[in-house]
Amino acid sequence: MPTEFLFPFLLGLAGLFVFCAVIQIFYQWYFFLRILQFKDQDGEPAAWPPVSVVICARNEIENLKKLIPLLLEQDYPDFEIIIIDDRSDDPMYDYMLEQKAANQQVKLVRINYTPEGMNPKKFALTMGIRSAKNPNLLFTDADCFPASDQWIKTMARHMAGQEEITLAYSPYLREKGFLNLLIRYDTFFTAVQYFSFALAGLPYMGVGRNLSYKKPLFMKLKGFFKHMPLNGGDDDLFVNRAASRDNISICLSPKAYTYSVPKDSWFAWYRQKTRHLAVGRFYKPAHKWLLGLYGATNLLFYLSLLPLLVFPLTMPLAAGFFMFKILNQAIVMNRVKRIIAEPISFWAFPVLDFVHCILIFAFAIPARFSRRVTWM
Repeated sequence: MPTEFLFPFLLGLAGLFVFCAVIQIFYQWYFFLRILQFKDQDGEPAAWPPVSVVICARNEIENLKKLIPLLLEQDYPDFEIIIIDDRSDDPMYDYMLEQKAANQQVKLVRINYTPEGMNPKKFALTMGIRSAKNPNLLFTDADCFPASDQWIKTMARHMAGQEEITLAYSPYLREKGFLNLLIRYDTFFTAVQYFSFALAGLPYMGVGRNLSYKKPLFMKLKGFFKHMPLNGGDDDLFVNRAASRDNISICLSPKAYTYSVPKDSWFAWYRQKTRHLAVGRFYKPAHKWLLGLYGATNLLFYLSLLPLLVFPLTMPLAAGFFMFKILNQAIVMNRVKRIIAEPISFWAFPVLDFVHCILIFAFAIPARFSRRVTWM
């Protein structure tokens, strides 16, 4: 590059770099730190509300053999378990018939076909929700398991109030390897975003592995009608449409977590992430803008860092803002992780932030053009 253009180029790049660093720090202080000030509900309501636990499953007999006993052991006075068997061709249906005969709390909904133009899981969930006798719905997946026998009770504290939607955390089990660490960081960081945005009055998503909402709300909005054909979004797109600053609550008690086994291959995780990212383009414009701004400025921060470090003129500026940004982020995330109880090392946050930023950008490109329709 000619020297007469070098200084303006470096000046513009430095300005972009500083702008991105400031935006990142703003999100950390304005949004993410709200989680530190949050106080979860711990009192008991005047009366425990009746709850319907809803689980949609397909060919999940082995997972249900582990999950059903844990659900039946829940310390809660009034709940039913609705298992939706969506066209399974393994012995799951026979197993659930046995469970239904042995336990009055268990209800089985069998789906034999999916109408044309409808996503199979959303259609199955709709049938299960319609069959629920209770107005308070609590969702998880067949491959999840509650952290304690207080899962329903802890979530029900929120259902007893005026809030219509409760967001909760669903971490992955800790295992060996960098992939496991990255998956757990991705899950943790996603939760930090949707919890902190909800606390700021901007709720935009939840995860179906641990989520509750009111049946009347679902029926009033005609359920998944607006995005019924889409692959995915039975949890986050419904919350994005239905949630407001006045009808949302969050639950951060570890007693109410639901755990699941993470993917054990990079390709399997890639498929999982692209399914989620593919529906993000259907979020409300304000949510897409805020999430996109954070992701874009984080990516541009790292892309502009290296050229600025090469030249002596901009090296001090780049090094100073880099250290301030990553240390600030590590401190904020380390404090937040103590509230959410996710075991990630303080020193791992800078590395994970960089790797996660690059991978999410790489995953988002094919996700934007994804047309796959598979059962989720």
